Amino acid sequence: MAKDLPAIAGGSYDEFVDWDARFDRERSFFEALFRPAGVSYVIDVGAGSARHAIMFATWGIDVIAVDPDDSMLEQARENVERFAPDVRAGGGSVTVTRGGFGELQPLGLDAADALTCTGNALPHVGGRAALAATLLDFAAVLKPGGLLVLHLLNHQRLLAARIRAIAPKVRETAQGTKVFLRLIDYPEGEEYLDFDFVTLLRDADGDWSLTSRRSQHTALPRDVLTDALGTAGFTDVETFGDHSRRPLDPLADESMIVTARRRA
Repeated sequence: MAKDLPAIAGGSYDEFVDWDARFDRERSFFEALFRPAGVSYVIDVGAGSARHAIMFATWGIDVIAVDPDDSMLEQARENVERFAPDVRAGGGSVTVTRGGFGELQPLGLDAADALTCTGNALPHVGGRAALAATLLDFAAVLKPGGLLVLHLLNHQRLLAARIRAIAPKVRETAQGTKVFLRLIDYPEGEEYLDFDFVTLLRDADGDWSLTSRRSQHTALPRDVLTDALGTAGFTDVETFGDHSRRPLDPLADESMIVTARRRA
């Protein structure tokens, strides 16, 4: 059950994300989850360019970064090499591995203390039936009582308001100014959302070019996801609107963070 291809390729993904700002928001959230629980081994699914995996490894954690996309895997390996001194200093490790949703058990991984799936990766799962199988696969590679952390767009807000676009991001890159746009279509029914990820590039001569990629996302409003987690054997499910652990406002918050434990 391979994950759908990401909306943006590996190198451009690291241009799209402001990692310094993101880690400033997220670092204390993950530290507060991992350190008291003694987390020493994490599986990061849909790991993308492996930046979260690398951050965890600088805390002395061994991380398996799993992703199915060639461009993401290439960027992940480049980042692991780039940040190798920080990882060695922290005492952890990062192993980059190919795999999609529902494909963790065949990898023969040891049971993990925690499994993370961030960066809006989970909606690429390929339908709600596939979600059920994926969550069972997540549970199978976690230790009893192991921690699950999910981070994705808040689809309940999107579906309720039929929001058509997410605020653009503008980045200065070696190629020129890039503007990243995400446009949303709503097919018949409420199981899927269609995202067009559009990148506009203004080069040094002031000329513009455009690339785009369409990606079908499985709609995962809070109730759908939390019900599926319970069916898959997860307990202590909590939903937050940001990394301060503020409770989710399902009609207002742009993103949703979910934590849960594999049933002991």
